[in-house]
Amino acid sequence: MIVIIDNGKGANEIASIIRSSKVVKPSSIPDASAYIVSDGANANNKDVISFVKKNSKPLLAIGAGYLQLGVAFGSTIRPFNISGSERLTIKQRSPILLDLKKSFSVVCSQKHILSECPECFGPIASSAKNELAAIQHGASLVEAVENPLPLFGVHFNPESGGDGRKIVDNFVKFVEIWNKYHN
Repeated sequence: MIVIIDNGKGANEIASIIRSSKVVKPSSIPDASAYIVSDGANANNKDVISFVKKNSKPLLAIGAGYLQLGVAFGSTIRPFNISGSERLTIKQRSPILLDLKKSFSVVCSQKHILSECPECFGPIASSAKNELAAIQHGASLVEAVENPLPLFGVHFNPESGGDGRKIVDNFVKFVEIWNKYHN
């Protein structure tokens, strides 16, 4: 089962895409085969950041969840307004970007951005406004990561439309394969 950690925005929309999922609050995260951290307010960030730091199971962090993932791995956040449809370009292959064209559309509504790429992460997709629109642990082009974790972050809201829903579908497929070899 995939647990969706509800940061306040989009959790129910994500749950409607994923058949076997459960929506929970950041204060009570159960054991699961994988996790999605939804967008929303940063008010719950301490619980989420603490959880992300110790998690080694597949995780897709969305919007504010993406910012919390970045902070958990040493990045900082700065104000930056991005809203509406965005065109992203794939920078590196990734399981969550399978079957997407080199350039694809997503919906974004964010007031903050990561100041720098978190440690051990690399950009897998970028836009004209955000070089770190999608990140993956172990995807660093600068330094090889010995044991990459199955952690992904997207600054945009894949559940809101465009080609983003394919990313949620790809994450679910990734989790199925991951669990065959890691349980």
